[in-house]
Amino acid sequence: MKNALLTLLCYLCCLQLFADEQTIIPNLKFGKPTMEELTMTTYAPDSNATAVILCKLTNVSYKWGLESFRLVSEYKVKIKVLKPEGTSYANVTIPYYELANNTMKENIIGLDASAYNMENGKMVRTKMKKDMVFKERLNENQMTLKFSIPQVKAGTLIEYEYRLESDFFFTIDSWKAQSDIPTLYAEYDIIIPEYFKFNTDMRGMESLETKSESTSLSLSIGGQFFQCTGSHMNFRGTQLPALKDDSYVWCADDYCTQVNLELLGIDFPGSLYQSFTKSWEQIDEALLKDNEFGGRLKMSNPLKEEMNALHLEQMKGTEEKICAIYTLLKNKVKWNEKYNLYGKAPKQILKEGTGSNADLNFILISMLTDAGIPAYPVVMSRRNMGILPLTHPSLQKLNTFIVGIAHTDTTLVYLDSSVEDGYLNVLPPLLMTNRARVIIPGNHSQWVNLEALGTNQLRSAVIASISPEGTISGTRETLYAGQYASRLRNKFRTAKDSTDFVNKLASEENIQVKSLRIEGRNGFSPQVREVMEFEKQSTVNDQFIYVNPLVFLHVSESPFKQSERKLPVEFPYTDHLSLTANLTIPEGYVVDEKPEGLRVQTGDEKVFCRYTITQQNNQVTLRYLFRLQKLLFLNTDYPELQQLWEIIVKKNNEIMVLKKL
Repeated sequence: MKNALLTLLCYLCCLQLFADEQTIIPNLKFGKPTMEELTMTTYAPDSNATAVILCKLTNVSYKWGLESFRLVSEYKVKIKVLKPEGTSYANVTIPYYELANNTMKENIIGLDASAYNMENGKMVRTKMKKDMVFKERLNENQMTLKFSIPQVKAGTLIEYEYRLESDFFFTIDSWKAQSDIPTLYAEYDIIIPEYFKFNTDMRGMESLETKSESTSLSLSIGGQFFQCTGSHMNFRGTQLPALKDDSYVWCADDYCTQVNLELLGIDFPGSLYQSFTKSWEQIDEALLKDNEFGGRLKMSNPLKEEMNALHLEQMKGTEEKICAIYTLLKNKVKWNEKYNLYGKAPKQILKEGTGSNADLNFILISMLTDAGIPAYPVVMSRRNMGILPLTHPSLQKLNTFIVGIAHTDTTLVYLDSSVEDGYLNVLPPLLMTNRARVIIPGNHSQWVNLEALGTNQLRSAVIASISPEGTISGTRETLYAGQYASRLRNKFRTAKDSTDFVNKLASEENIQVKSLRIEGRNGFSPQVREVMEFEKQSTVNDQFIYVNPLVFLHVSESPFKQSERKLPVEFPYTDHLSLTANLTIPEGYVVDEKPEGLRVQTGDEKVFCRYTITQQNNQVTLRYLFRLQKLLFLNTDYPELQQLWEIIVKKNNEIMVLKKL
């Protein structure tokens, strides 16, 4: 009995030791790594992680500077590198502000960084030297500090800490609990004096432990100590998963677990309350008063002489005039692939022959206005830069604009000077945001949703015959509209030459292209028409021919292979696809098996697919229709979306069997 008890006790101890090896307890001390941290090789909640943030501590407080308050933010970060790919986290970039023509600035103080490695059973610490730290000015207001921690490899523990002191005490940066690698422990501690009134906004997919209480503060102002009360808030998160962009999320940061603090006002004793809350009308006014925005809207047409040669008065309608003006602009100035909100002087842009979308858009507005066509800036945040906050207006979140053009007295069409392959209302998808603001002077500004802008449609008809050798020979006539036309033009424009374009098409569709004619490929127009003669080989086995009656598939495999998904699914634009195939089966053959018809849709009917196949004598006709009318699917919708896509993919890959008589 005694031996049995000892055996059980040893077994329980072993279990506890095993559990301890699998669980890393957050160590909040810096400069003293634990053996568990140093010897850690994997992170159990995410075995694929290349690195893991073991600890991220952020403390924010206020102090009195020489003449006003300063905001003090202290950062401490501890990262364990698990795989060679994780060594990139030893390269750190810290953005900060240092106004070139202003005394207001931010200072980074007390930067300290080290790498810890186990060598021959002993811990070796390598401290970062000053020559590994670099500063770089991005523009007249923004700076970056970059540093690289030495001796980092798989198995290294990284630690770094610094303090940022800021004269911009009225702005507290968003605190993000998550990163693109998993986080074991994150803590945000902030103390705000009673004079500052902030609104607290928490968002994200993961929960945080929160505490909020009043506290007593002692501030040293001019050598004297003043007592006041303050708000002490604390936010903690544990075992937070990595948050990574994927092809079906525009901006992962939109769903990051985070804390945002917006300054509502300042209330100093003996002074009037100063409000910092702005309305969108105030932001409109601020933009219109800005020389690099509103000033550009007032400029005269710099291409007036060239535009006179277009003879716009002889053109039939507004759309034709808009297209002529836009084509003239694009022939004069090229887009430099940068998106901006503010513009440079038009003389400089025309001299250089290149500019940002904002630079070109300001010129476009002046040209349209000169032609008597009202045009307005439509400000936004690009979809890959995050959504505009709903809780409060923010000028800082605006990062570009497009042009809204009066097509009729009551409707606007939209165009951006970055468009190379699109048309009116055919924008790059990253500009098709659901929240954009048309700025119209006189307090007539309005919000618009650009998500479902335009009609994106592909209509294709195949007429072909099948030979006894299994060769499908025929023609495909396709009409591309909206984003489909834009994508086709882009493929042709970025190909080396027409031969390269045809070779890629043949490879993608597994066909031989006998001839190809494309109409509307180079023009600024709403549609592209394609006529192609092709051959495609089917599988032949003894007395059977195996043919996919769709010939040209909509989808061959599902993009939704994750068993679970925490992030929503965001599609870039609405979609309408119609395929028809009329196939003549060879003489002496009959249809032995053919796919069954299908009609499937989501519960809200926003995604729909229909597959119909019929036979009359030796003719087999297939009609396929797909519609996508909804762009955002929550993670709770994912199982239904995944299942529907699997059904559609399976139907796309089904085979018709022809049997020889």
